[in-house]
Amino acid sequence: LFTRFVRLGVPYIELNQQGRARPSIATLYNWRYKALGDMPHVTARPAFQAANAGFAHEFQMVDVEDLGGVGESEPTAHFFQNLAEAEYVVAVYMYMRLIGYPADKITMLSTYNGQVALLNDVATQRCASHPAIGMPAKIATVDKYQGQQNDFILLSLVKTKNIGHLRDVRRLVVALSRARLGVYIFGRTSLFSNCIELATAFNILATKPARLSLVLNESFPTQRKLHDACETFEIHNLQHMQALVMQKMEEDRNFAFARDKIMQAQQQANDRIAEAQARYTKKTQEGD
Repeated sequence: LFTRFVRLGVPYIELNQQGRARPSIATLYNWRYKALGDMPHVTARPAFQAANAGFAHEFQMVDVEDLGGVGESEPTAHFFQNLAEAEYVVAVYMYMRLIGYPADKITMLSTYNGQVALLNDVATQRCASHPAIGMPAKIATVDKYQGQQNDFILLSLVKTKNIGHLRDVRRLVVALSRARLGVYIFGRTSLFSNCIELATAFNILATKPARLSLVLNESFPTQRKLHDACETFEIHNLQHMQALVMQKMEEDRNFAFARDKIMQAQQQANDRIAEAQARYTKKTQEGD
């Protein structure tokens, strides 16, 4: 309807600055607009200047291999799913939660309803009952998330046989423009990088490694700045990411166990001191 009004000559105002995302993230979609610049606060505010804790890059396209020889699947007609991507997205979400990211700052998105259902199932199974993890702020399709935003977006592209309806560049722009501080995309790099309609965005994504690059032993929030040099740790595949998460969970359990033991010892020491003081007070009173 809006396009029709414009074509009919109805006066309109076209915005020429965005104030949602880091300028580097905005480059993934600002090429679709005539002259979309950045408002000053997306470079001036501390949140935009800081790096994403635990990640080497603020955006990245992560290449996801088949799981058990299976990429995309279609259990029922037009209900597309990709288990490898769902597991990878949830593993990265778990990693983020374990290093301190708030759950309400993370959203999982996908381009298909089937994948949203699968993401919900995997996240419920692996995260919901864990007191240190829990569920993310939202799991939704790109279309239903239009008009919304979050600090960090984990996006699953699902398809491995053909581009599917993401070939509509408008849907891609919506998907890439939901994040303020970080967007991590999981998909088949070789498929999407060869799509002419999406080439501009995926050429920019290709400037980052195809394997997820992390910064270990860092917690949210970090004092590291966005462009500071850092030592990176490359995740080879889904299984590698899951192993890292399991290791982190084991470390946290060991830390919690040691912390509880220390607190128990401190409490026992305090109890002994209190008992000694009580005996001394009683003895003093009897002496009087």
